[in-house]
Amino acid sequence: MRIVRVASAVILAVIPLLIPVTVASAQPTDQDFSRSTFAELGLGRSTTVDLTGERTRLTVPSPAGSVPSTLTGVLTTPAWLDRGWVDVESDGRPITRITLDNAAPTTPVSIPLAAAQTVDGVIALDLIPSLIPDDRYCPDPDSDAVRLLDASVDYTGQFAVPATVAEFLPVLLRKLTVFVPSEPDRETITAATIVATSIVHRYGSQPVQVVVRPDSELQGAAPDGPLERSVVLAKNSDAGAELIYPLEQAPPRMYLTGTGSDLTDQARLITSDLSEIAVATSALAGPSAPKAQLAPESITLDDLGIGTVTGSGGATATASITIDQTRLGRSAANLSVHLIGSYTPGAGSVRATVNGSPLAVWEADDTGRLDRWIDIPNSALSRVETLDISVDHPPPTGSGGCSAAADTSVTVDGSTVVRSSDSSTPAPLGLRSMPQALMPQFEIALADESYAGVVRAVTMATGLQRLSSLPLVPEVVSMDQALDGSAPALVIAPASDLPDTVTLPLSSIDETTFRIADPDSAGGATELTVDTAQPFATVQVTSVQNNAVLVGSWNSAPDRFDAMLSWLDGDPDRWFALDGDIVFAAQNTEPISLSSAALSGADDTVAASDDTPDRTTVLVVGIGLAVLAVAGVGALVVALRTRRSTTEPSRHSDST
Repeated sequence: MRIVRVASAVILAVIPLLIPVTVASAQPTDQDFSRSTFAELGLGRSTTVDLTGERTRLTVPSPAGSVPSTLTGVLTTPAWLDRGWVDVESDGRPITRITLDNAAPTTPVSIPLAAAQTVDGVIALDLIPSLIPDDRYCPDPDSDAVRLLDASVDYTGQFAVPATVAEFLPVLLRKLTVFVPSEPDRETITAATIVATSIVHRYGSQPVQVVVRPDSELQGAAPDGPLERSVVLAKNSDAGAELIYPLEQAPPRMYLTGTGSDLTDQARLITSDLSEIAVATSALAGPSAPKAQLAPESITLDDLGIGTVTGSGGATATASITIDQTRLGRSAANLSVHLIGSYTPGAGSVRATVNGSPLAVWEADDTGRLDRWIDIPNSALSRVETLDISVDHPPPTGSGGCSAAADTSVTVDGSTVVRSSDSSTPAPLGLRSMPQALMPQFEIALADESYAGVVRAVTMATGLQRLSSLPLVPEVVSMDQALDGSAPALVIAPASDLPDTVTLPLSSIDETTFRIADPDSAGGATELTVDTAQPFATVQVTSVQNNAVLVGSWNSAPDRFDAMLSWLDGDPDRWFALDGDIVFAAQNTEPISLSSAALSGADDTVAASDDTPDRTTVLVVGIGLAVLAVAGVGALVVALRTRRSTTEPSRHSDST
């Protein structure tokens, strides 16, 4: 019987591992070593690791002073498995072999790490599955792969206390606390967002908790734990970065001082390459204003960090290419991919789909060569696109059972070129266009430049950074500058303070009337009136002079907006799940994502039938009641008005 090595749609070079941590050390008993999760690839999605490639690499952080001793977890067993095993290697050296139990759905594993190699503070482990199927089953490796679940790492020793600026950040970080003045200026707020976003970017898939606190709480603050760090921002005529130790055995706090641009220069030092040569307890960073990097029009899969992608299977093989617009460094349009690669030759067809929607189909041939341009329509673009290249070969006539299994493969080479252009206005303009529409640099404007404003700016900026593969570059400016249309922007203000030049998808005319703008109609809008006033908050995407603007606003007190930000910040997955162009939060409910196109009836997916006398009115009544019910208002709609022309022809006249 033939050994089947399950082939991956994407062979991952590095997958940050789900690593809850258990530590045996001499640290005080009140130190917090609670469990943390490390999401795959920084995308905030499932932390389950699929062993669907010839080898899958896991990385285990090894903080200075500690020793990772054992990795434990469970491996799932495919139902079709007759027998199999998983070899574990480190730096090409065998560590252990795990025999899979085909009589049980899972196999407990305990991988010793004493012989593993540590390089640059991490241990790289390669998991190599060898699977032999039961001849009574036709295996489907892609949908029923071996998975690693509930992984955790035991550490021994004591985490080292940093002795220099270069050692300040550990390879594993749980929490960052940023202390800011109670009355900050714009440069201080900019510095706070730079520190927070740069740390979030540095740690990528590690969901570092970022907390902002006023400096008035600094004196009584407890020392940081071993996997925690604090940064203190202070205005001072003497600029610099200095480590100050609250306790001898506790991690030091990083004090960043200066005024104006000097302070933001020190903020950039923490995660810059220069910090690696700061082998003292203090340093002074010179001017380091970031330069905007223009996104290339063409880039290869190798340069995107994707590399060569391979898939194999029975009659069908699929290679999946994940294109992240944040890695392209801009909001893209006119996206095309020049496929270079090969596939198993023979009769059949080759299919290209994006996010499950068909793009092209052509006949397979005896050359087995891939050399074709695939255009992805702008309407199909989102923050992340998955381009699937599938090869379908019909099984030989008269063949039965699984005789054709593992006979088909397809490879997309790393030299494949992705070509794109800048979008004049991000398409689609919505939460899925964030944060790439804010690249390479964006401005932040706050109606309230107080300590509360710092918290809001940092929370939103770090949430956006969690969505991005590249670092964001924020700068706090005045409201007028942010809305002059010269750059993309993040604006945080009460709805009443927004100028008339900002047209939001969802707005309120007064305390009881909602207005929903139709994105497909110039000036068109639908209004919904309810019989009671309710505080609500939104995060919405709009544009000003063709630049994307992300607006956080509220209709009364900011409490509802702050609660919405706390909810989003409580789980990084919530940022990834946002869709449409509106996040709506009312009292006694979790925030919900909405689409102005659906609310206004401009979306084909919500078309009514021809015999509906007033499709817009019916739709908005339904949506309005749904929103109000979710918000816990329980109010009745007492008036509906539409500013659309009653003679406007229905764009869905063909609907049935």
